[in-house]
Amino acid sequence: WLAPQTAGRGSIRDTLVHQVAGMRVSFIAWGGPLPPEEATRKVVDPQDFPDVAAVRAYFRLMDGAFQAFLKGLTPAALEQVHTRTFSTGAVTRLPLWQMMLAVSYHSMQHRSEVAAMLTAAGHSPGELGMTTFLRSVE
Repeated sequence: WLAPQTAGRGSIRDTLVHQVAGMRVSFIAWGGPLPPEEATRKVVDPQDFPDVAAVRAYFRLMDGAFQAFLKGLTPAALEQVHTRTFSTGAVTRLPLWQMMLAVSYHSMQHRSEVAAMLTAAGHSPGELGMTTFLRSVE
């Protein structure tokens, strides 16, 4: 969980927290309202998440806010251009739908890194393909 790894952000925990923190930063850039218990947090620190349950609870909190935001979007809102400044100073201006797609791909990258870390530790998460997921929710 906390052991340094060769992929991701150092450890399984740090990679998962980074993934959710990336969702959070994007959500703020898009004008999404943060949950009240999250509104005063300045920085997402992996040290604040000592175990899987804490990361899972954080993901559910942010995912709930994200899902509510999605329900309120219109086609015009998806085309609205947003500006995002990254910690490196790079600035990106893209329509919301493209920014949302980038967040999805960012999350996919880190989920696959965590899957590789778990597999290397002898705990493969199994098949993670999209088709397998879609069949599981039918």
